[in-house]
Amino acid sequence: MVFALRTGGAAAPLYQQIRDGLRAEVMDGALPAGSRLPSSRQLARDLGVSRITVVNAYAELEAEGLVESRGGAGTFVLAPWEVAEVRAQRRPRATQPRWQAELAAHRRPQRARALREDARRAADAAFISFARARGDARPFPVEEFRRTLAAALEHDRPACLEYEAAEGYPPLRDAVAGYLRQLGVDAAADDVVITAGAQQAIDLLARVIVRPGDRVVVEEPTYPGALDAFESAGARLVPVAVDREGMRTDLLRRALEAGARLVYTVPTFHNPTGAVMSAQRRHELVALAHELGVPVVEDDYLREVRFGSPVPPPLAAFDQHGNVVHVGSFSKSLLPTLRLGYVVVRGPLREQLVALKRVADAGSSALLQRALHGFLRSGVLHRHWKRASRLYRRRQAALVAAMRRHFPAGARWTAAAGGVLMWVRVPDGVSVDALWEEAIGHGVGFAPGSAFFVEPADQPFIRLNFAALDDEQIERGVATIGRLMAQRLAARPIAS
Repeated sequence: MVFALRTGGAAAPLYQQIRDGLRAEVMDGALPAGSRLPSSRQLARDLGVSRITVVNAYAELEAEGLVESRGGAGTFVLAPWEVAEVRAQRRPRATQPRWQAELAAHRRPQRARALREDARRAADAAFISFARARGDARPFPVEEFRRTLAAALEHDRPACLEYEAAEGYPPLRDAVAGYLRQLGVDAAADDVVITAGAQQAIDLLARVIVRPGDRVVVEEPTYPGALDAFESAGARLVPVAVDREGMRTDLLRRALEAGARLVYTVPTFHNPTGAVMSAQRRHELVALAHELGVPVVEDDYLREVRFGSPVPPPLAAFDQHGNVVHVGSFSKSLLPTLRLGYVVVRGPLREQLVALKRVADAGSSALLQRALHGFLRSGVLHRHWKRASRLYRRRQAALVAAMRRHFPAGARWTAAAGGVLMWVRVPDGVSVDALWEEAIGHGVGFAPGSAFFVEPADQPFIRLNFAALDDEQIERGVATIGRLMAQRLAARPIAS
């Protein structure tokens, strides 16, 4: 290896430097086809870097098609014709068709970037990811789940192996309606439609209600999946600021009076800030929706994971006029792989949404819906929520303690009363986008603030998930992010 690494200042992350150096040697023939690269441990020792840095560099080269990992044999440079193909791919292409250019003009790559990178490294046990809004699957009651699956297979065949109705398994819909009535929401089984998580419910609502050019009011910052869904429907997004009591209804009135088709809000354990909308704000928002005749989509994705303090009832419990569309999910609070959520809808909206759901996926899994119904009937789900709440509260405390130890002065955060997320304001002078790139190279991921804003730009915020990691991972990951922040602050030019 003849390349050298640079550190400090504006130097690229180390894994990128290693990737670029190896790529140049392959292209120049210094590493001919069939050559075996040094092991990641050996090259890490030779270059004086961490092993994960080399592993990330090798992964990038393999993704480009320059090298191939062969089981326990090592990593090898690919054959000449494959390298030539990579060269051809790297050359500027002829102009794309117009329709491709039109698609590119509307995409928001910053929003998907962190999750795409996180998913690519999911199989790497050494990688510490704070990026996703999810709970920990490890404490999931597997044995109880296996029993509910077995019961469905034994007692409800062949129905559990067939397509389910697009609106969902009737007993599950009835159980969800009963749960919502306990929260004060007027819901019957016929009002509930089972969806593939809250994300599909939001997407279907956007496609049914919103027309190209419609103004959709959203909190800022807010959940990126909702921003993408409404933009895909052609909406013009109108941001309204959030404070510790949720969406500011004084600003919301102005936005609605200027004309809006829909309001989207996450009133309970807001994603990403963790704020809980006060009861007063909930009353005001519902009253505004009625006064101005605007529907409200309430994303109540994680209500049951809370740390002792009661939270106000859902917005839908305050609504007497049918303006609030309530969306919920079991993905975050139970298990992401279930991909089961629900939406409470009535009238023409329900009929159109069910028709579109039928087109989208022909109905959610009949077997998993029956298993979830078994959870609800047995009480296992409610016991799991209580256990998860206790566990996540301890992990939130571990995250706060680690940030106090490792984050530089100027970093600020507020611990939420529940949920799985922490929203952190980084010190002035730290570029979060650059910090994200560098942290990835050091084996740590987080969600950069730019993903949560209507106009993605380098924002001075990071979102950290504390629920999916154990205390040791939290400590190591926060220490790495804090060290990189401090280095960036130390490298700032001193004003004269």
